[in-house]
Amino acid sequence: MKRRASLALLPAIVAAACGGSSTAPSTSSSGSAPAPLRADVTDPVGDTLADPRVAVPPDLVRATITVASQTLTLVVSFAPGTLARQTTRVTALLDTDLNAATGIRQTDGIGADFGLDFDANGGLATIIKADPAGCAAGRSCFTNAGSAAITFGADTMQASVPLSALGGADGRMTFELTSYAIVAALTPVAFDFLPDINLAPARVQ
Repeated sequence: MKRRASLALLPAIVAAACGGSSTAPSTSSSGSAPAPLRADVTDPVGDTLADPRVAVPPDLVRATITVASQTLTLVVSFAPGTLARQTTRVTALLDTDLNAATGIRQTDGIGADFGLDFDANGGLATIIKADPAGCAAGRSCFTNAGSAAITFGADTMQASVPLSALGGADGRMTFELTSYAIVAALTPVAFDFLPDINLAPARVQ
């Protein structure tokens, strides 16, 4: 059965995504745009965990990150019929400085500095920022740092954020995704992971 450290962090991520500002971050016009970067990662169909409280678990099948013109765009794809607009959520944790010693450490070795929490029902992807001090003190491991609108396809969710909202990184990063649903107040249940836990984290380069 698949497990990942981010499963334990889901309540903190949900709390961060539910609080703070929901204002979309502004893009930065300063500096030159980095060379286009890309990652395209797939996951098997039908490998979700099960929970009787969720009839159709959100089944991740692909994640594509493109970085161009100082903007990161993430497209999350699901197996047909498993993106439920009322319940599906996805968290993408991003190691934006490629340094496992910073951010919130995961079992696969990444140090999550930022993340995007997609809420299909709310139509927003919340930008979350690591708070190591708060995490060490038993408070939330992430804080709300803004949000971006989600664009929906038949089986996809997409959001774009400026690199300036992710600490001004150059776009090279490692990342991992978790699909989940909230079954009660601040009670998330994880269903699928991309990449799977027996694989290295995905890399944008």
